[in-house]
Parts: sequence; C-alpha cells; structure tokens
Amino acid sequence: MRLNNGPTAVQRHIPYLFFALFVRAAPLALTTACTLAQAPAPAMSDPVTAYSGYTGIYPGFSLVLDERFDEFDGSVWEAGDGAVGTEAMCRFQAAGVRTVDGVLELVIDRARVPAGWSENHQKLKKAYDYFCGEVRTRPELRIRYGRIETRMQAPDRDTASGYIASLFTYVNEGNDRFEREWEEIDIELEGGRPDAFQANLIYGVDAEAWTETRRFGAWEHKINVGPVDDWRVFALEWRPDRISWYVDGELQKTLTQADIDCDPACIAPQEQPTPIPDTAADVMINFWIPNDDIQDVFGGNKQRNRYPMKARYDWLRIYQYNAEPLENWTSRSSAAQ
Repeated sequence: MRLNNGPTAVQRHIPYLFFALFVRAAPLALTTACTLAQAPAPAMSDPVTAYSGYTGIYPGFSLVLDERFDEFDGSVWEAGDGAVGTEAMCRFQAAGVRTVDGVLELVIDRARVPAGWSENHQKLKKAYDYFCGEVRTRPELRIRYGRIETRMQAPDRDTASGYIASLFTYVNEGNDRFEREWEEIDIELEGGRPDAFQANLIYGVDAEAWTETRRFGAWEHKINVGPVDDWRVFALEWRPDRISWYVDGELQKTLTQADIDCDPACIAPQEQPTPIPDTAADVMINFWIPNDDIQDVFGGNKQRNRYPMKARYDWLRIYQYNAEPLENWTSRSSAAQ
C-alpha cells in the first residue's frame, strides 16, 4: 500500500529531479510553499498493470491512496463482519479476506458461522452456512467525491454462476437532515452475467431495506463490456453534479443531477427527486452469494458454484477531487512523509 498526495510515477520521472534540485537550492521558500500547497509526494512507486494507454493521471484529481495489497494494512482497511441485508446466504468474516502474492482475495466457502454480534451492523446476526469477504476503509478515512479504480477479476464462469463482486461507496446513517440517509454508488459483477457489470446509484431516506429506496428511483444499469472473469480495470468518478463509470478507461455511463431530479416530472418507479450523494462515505469491496429467492433476478443461480470461490483485486487507487480536497487523506499522507 502506498499513500500518495501528488502525481503518479508516470508523471514524476523528469519533474521529480527538478523538484529535488529546487528543494536543495531554496529550502526556506519551499517550506512556505508546501505549507500553502499539498504535502510532498512520497518516493516513486512502480507502475501498475492495467490496460494499454493507462497513465493513472486525471485532470482535476490527485492520487491519495495507491494500494497494491502486498499485505493487509489495518491502518487503512477493516474486514467486514456483517451481511448484505436479507439477500445474502453468507456472512462476512475475517477468514474471507486474505492477501496472496500482492493480490487481495475475497473468498466464499462453506463453513458454519454461528449467530453473533456484528460491529458493522450493531445488531445480532443469525447463523449462516457460508462465510464470505468484505473490506472497507476505516471510519476516519471516508471520502466525499473523488475517483476510485481497481483492477479486479471475477471467478471463472465455469465454476461460479451465482455471486456478486463489487467496488462501491456506502453510507447509511443519521445526519443533520434525516434520521437515516442511504447513499451508495456501485460497481457490481454478477455470476449470472459474466460479460457485464452493473452501475448503480442507490438513495433512500429512512429506508431499512433496499426495496424501500425504490421511490427515489431504480438507478441500476447492466452494461455489456465483455468477460469480467478476465482482469479488468473498473472505475467510478464521483463529482458534486454527476457520477461516471468506466471500464478499462472507456466511459460506460454518466448520471447527472438533471437525470434524477424529477424535472419536469418523475419517471416511474421514481416518486421523489434524488440528489447526487454528498455525504462522506466508506470505500468498500465485497464478494457474496445471493439467497435462493433472488438468485435468478440478481447475482445468478448458484448451481455451478464450486467452493471455495475467489474474487481477486490486484490494486486499488483513490483520488481526491481537487475542488473538494480530502483533508483526512492529505493530512495522513503528509504525516507519512
């Protein structure tokens, strides 16, 4: 894992040398400049494996986390211990999270998980016959706007037909506006659609279950992009007025505020205007199996699943949106120098 607060390795090969010379020549002037600007960048990191033409450079965004999963970094990540509502047949456990040769593996396997307390959900969870894997950023490292991208691989379609593997932002709690506000932006891969991904925006007020968010619209779009059981780079870009989804650098979908504000009228099933999320949220990735009631609609029928199954994440990068700096991340990067 590499914390970053400046340009990527692609950018720094030449400018970094001039910067270093400038530091030696004018330390006092630089001290003042760095106090007003961003913290100095850490040492150059190795390029990531991605797609042809990948640079990792995006105007208006700055890299704050370059996670390579060489190990599980507990200062950035927490393993989940809950479950996905009533839709999941597995419970998230530490056994479902592991790093192997620089890859994060989220695992689903058969094993009795007894009923017990969930810190994530702050309630007692029932017993499950399967465990699965989830990680999320620590509470002090939430993000509000930015770009998140990961190189990930779903399990092989020949041995995995029912699952959900994801990258998403999520917050569902009270604030100064509502008793509970649900804001979620998703990238989801499904076993039943191994050549597609799903781009989601989920929003709800005082909603206990996913079904209760429907009055704010069903902003889910299944997009064919070719095999997702190959290594692919998925990204979501979250700005104050729009959300965009990318696969291997190609824009797949953009949702703007004008698309969801019911002006001039709502389009069924939407009954109320939906905002672009504006609350700091956890960055999360998880891997789970749907229950029998929903599997033929969402996730896929589990009949070909062979356990254990793995979803794999090679690297993950978080960029701040420079117009709305992530002070919790940039201060951390500065302290790490």
